[in-house]
Amino acid sequence: MPAVEPGSKILVTGASGYIAAHIVREYLEQGYDVRGTVRDTGKGEYLANLFKDSKGKFEYVIVREIAEDGAFDEAVKGVDGVAHVASPVTFVVKHLDDVAIPAVNGTVGVLKSIQKNAPQVRRVVYTASSGSINGPGGPPTRYTEADWNSVDLAKCAEMGSDAPGDSKYRASKVLAERAFWRFFDDEKPTFDGATIHPPMVYGPIVHQCDDPKKLNHSVGNRIYPYVAGRMKQSDLPESGSNFVDVRDVALAQVKAMTLPEAGGERFIVSNGPYSGNDVCVVLNKEFPDLPDVPTGDTTPGYRESLVATSNFVDGSKAVRVLGITYRSLEETFRDTAKSLITRFNM
Repeated sequence: MPAVEPGSKILVTGASGYIAAHIVREYLEQGYDVRGTVRDTGKGEYLANLFKDSKGKFEYVIVREIAEDGAFDEAVKGVDGVAHVASPVTFVVKHLDDVAIPAVNGTVGVLKSIQKNAPQVRRVVYTASSGSINGPGGPPTRYTEADWNSVDLAKCAEMGSDAPGDSKYRASKVLAERAFWRFFDDEKPTFDGATIHPPMVYGPIVHQCDDPKKLNHSVGNRIYPYVAGRMKQSDLPESGSNFVDVRDVALAQVKAMTLPEAGGERFIVSNGPYSGNDVCVVLNKEFPDLPDVPTGDTTPGYRESLVATSNFVDGSKAVRVLGITYRSLEETFRDTAKSLITRFNM
């Protein structure tokens, strides 16, 4: 019997975000009803219109500040499972607490609201990040769900406000996930939990976004510049970290909510390393009329040599346990670029 069956109602926090909007759609298409939290009516109405013809029913509620005490008290009432996706994503903060406190308080806050107001909830699936897993090892290091990122917390402790913004962000993800699991250890609630850990996330845009400057960090900083012709051949190969398609993240979220054996588990959702060179190769093949895209190197064995010297965030557990089949690199970057071109008339 599924942990949370289709036909049940799922709360998706931060439903108007890039990843969360895909998660909402996946739940709806698999026959779940969804209540999404958004920060304002405009975002809610956009989603209501986007999902009006879905298999499941969509509704939204306003939660303006996720870190406030009791922020989710009303939102959790009457739902059977919670997909917690809302979390601050910023690399421009002075202090670690500026990003860590809302991340931790929002994560623990939704768990407390469930415990207090939603005894029927059976599972919470938290969309975390590979940033709480990637540790101090330089390339080529292989990371699995057994790993925890210790280097960024140490860097923030040592450097304080001078620590790099990306270190503060990743440290906040570590603190939020630790708080998530500590809640289960300390409180022994009637529901269980699971975590999903994507690296850089790409794929088509379905959420409300009318300006490239408002794109999420991964697409806006790692794909859009190539499509917009702002990168040069000298920028290549440009190590791109590891990647996953947003649609695969959404499916993993639903599978982790559904499968009984997913309870209490961490799942990396990653299709392995890529580079900016891969982006250029795909763009030149699929969109030959795009101007100023670097040529990219298609020499046999070149990509393999880059992968062999890259860190590898191992997403095989999600394949084995959740049944995920990752979309190809070509499909992911093609659909990302097509979405950007169409949305912004490029």
